[in-house]
Amino acid sequence: MFTATSSPAPLSPERIAAARARHGSAVDQYLRHLQLGDPTADALVELFETLPRGQGMAMVVRAIDHGIEAVEDPPAPLLALFRELDHVPFWVDWRRMRFGSRKILRSGLLTGFAFACYALPHSYLASANKPLAMTGALLDHTAHRYAQTSRFVIETFMPDGLRRQSDGFKIAVLVRLMHARTRRRLLQSGEWDVEAWGLPLNQAHMALNTVYFSFHVLRGLQKLGVRFSRAEVEGVLLTWRYVGHLFGIDPELVYTSEEEALRLIEIASSVECDPDATSRRLCQAMFDAGPEYLGIENPWLARRFKSLTYRISRHLLGDSLADGLGYPPQRHRLLCSALAVLVRLLEWAPFLVPPAVSRYTGVGFWLEASDYDLAPLVGDRPPY
Repeated sequence: MFTATSSPAPLSPERIAAARARHGSAVDQYLRHLQLGDPTADALVELFETLPRGQGMAMVVRAIDHGIEAVEDPPAPLLALFRELDHVPFWVDWRRMRFGSRKILRSGLLTGFAFACYALPHSYLASANKPLAMTGALLDHTAHRYAQTSRFVIETFMPDGLRRQSDGFKIAVLVRLMHARTRRRLLQSGEWDVEAWGLPLNQAHMALNTVYFSFHVLRGLQKLGVRFSRAEVEGVLLTWRYVGHLFGIDPELVYTSEEEALRLIEIASSVECDPDATSRRLCQAMFDAGPEYLGIENPWLARRFKSLTYRISRHLLGDSLADGLGYPPQRHRLLCSALAVLVRLLEWAPFLVPPAVSRYTGVGFWLEASDYDLAPLVGDRPPY
């Protein structure tokens, strides 16, 4: 975990040596995964560059919608990808996954706070943030990009949203290929230092993101007063374990329990995951975009909402990391403690929720906040 006196620099020899002394060979396994991409998707993207523009993604979309058998003479890399995707692991339990999905969606804006104020700031730490910095992703049209992310969130957690014919499955496949495309472009740019940073969007960082978007979202919601049963916790973790499978993450890194998720975070934090200038820029862009994302047009209300999100995030992250991310110094404990009490009260007595607040609760919030245009993933003029 980050502290104000964290040193030395991320991925430096001194930092790695100290991590090995604490965690042993697990550190070397983590470092090895920093050098691994997604061989299956990478091979497909490489092939697509040799095809007429748009032909590659047209085959992918057809295979998603109608099955790989609907693609005439599919190339070997496409067959390999859908051989992975069409295999549903033994441990997938749709009934258990639905337990967690209901609570995540029902929590509405609170889930949004857990994502934006707790999960995403962790995903912006060095050195996992470098692809975002070098591509400009999330720094331009930030509110629109979060609406796209919201679409994936709602489809992931919709009941059976990751089944073969569901939109969550489709988006997961397209995101996986987008990652492979971004990885290839960064490596071809001549600006990416593989030796110093590992591969862009590597296995280790992808595995970390599955932890942030499940385990950290759960923890954030719990800190905000939302209560989860054991079955609900297991359902959320299982959902994102399957997302990890769809993303092509090495099963060795995909957690199977809260304890394994914590261990991955501890090992990653021992060698990297510190705030830097890019982390601060990404967080500022995110909080600046919050009012636009929610359609808050009144300038005074927009400022108040932005202040609220900073306070909630500082409360969830702790003062040390919040300071490292450049957050304004603000009091937060009394406000967030009162919020947690209010959340528990309204969860126990939902009929007390004021009508003006109800639009920010339940699935309706996510339906309104999402972007339903898949063109950025498929492409109006797909590059492949």
